[in-house]
Amino acid sequence: MTTRVESEGLDGAGLLVVANGTEYRNTMYGNYTNETVIPIASASKWLTTATMMTLVDERKVSLDDPVSKFLPEFTGTTGNATIRQLLSHTSGIAQANCIWEEQQTLEQCVRTVAAQKPAYTTGTKFFYGNTSFSVAGRVIEVVTGQSFEKAFESRIANPLGMIHTRFDGNYYPTESNPVPAASAESTMNDYGKFVQMIFNRGQLNGVRVLTEQSVLEMETDSVKGLNTSTDSAVQTTGIPTYGLGTWRDVTTTDDVGVITSGNGAYGFYPWVDRSRNGYGIVFVFDQRGSDVAVPESQREMHWVWAALDNLGVPQTAMPTTIYGR
Repeated sequence: MTTRVESEGLDGAGLLVVANGTEYRNTMYGNYTNETVIPIASASKWLTTATMMTLVDERKVSLDDPVSKFLPEFTGTTGNATIRQLLSHTSGIAQANCIWEEQQTLEQCVRTVAAQKPAYTTGTKFFYGNTSFSVAGRVIEVVTGQSFEKAFESRIANPLGMIHTRFDGNYYPTESNPVPAASAESTMNDYGKFVQMIFNRGQLNGVRVLTEQSVLEMETDSVKGLNTSTDSAVQTTGIPTYGLGTWRDVTTTDDVGVITSGNGAYGFYPWVDRSRNGYGIVFVFDQRGSDVAVPESQREMHWVWAALDNLGVPQTAMPTTIYGR
């Protein structure tokens, strides 16, 4: 991590590693501290999915509900797209530039999205992108009666004490049209609480945020039977299998998720490791491009696993397929 900070001219970095009840690293490098806030890009998707899953737990939403149930402006093929498909990049909803337009509202942008032609037939393809998560964010607004940011805060951030994590913060300062797929910023301490909650199957310090069933649903293969190899994000990560808002870096032969991650384009790489009973974060803001930053952080994560194995940390579920670059 020190070498990466120096060689890439980064302001700093961080590394969190917890396994089998021991915190092996909670270390900041360069000018970073535990309160340093950085953009986390697509690691936002894990947070948004968790927010949606609180509604599933309350039976206000079903993952198999069609989008049109909540947003009647979606008709035809995209109207039949399910909440599950929104969160797994299989909805067929075409990408739209309005998700990045700060002067719009999330509602206005999603109405524009609804008027577009589908990119492909729902459920027939995995196409990694951001727009379907804006649609999911708008569903959250409709169901909760709150703005997306307020819903995230009340359901995820506040219960976990994630006081520095926002979708409309300094890096993307718009309250009206946050990007549920990509605009969040966080600290290592904040996101560490989130992955610890996921590792604990939905609870942290006696506070239950999600049911165990919802956590495991997020780690279950949502693209089974689809050829994902031509997708650009799959080519970047080297991971052909995806859950809900999360990549599945390691799986068993019967396709159980062993290690899941929520990596972002700037190299922010959080993971939950059910094999070594732990979790961690590679905490960087590397602006050289996702095709460079993501694989480099991924390699560092793999080095962490190797180091833990060399230390004799026991594995409770031996992984059988390890993906990545």
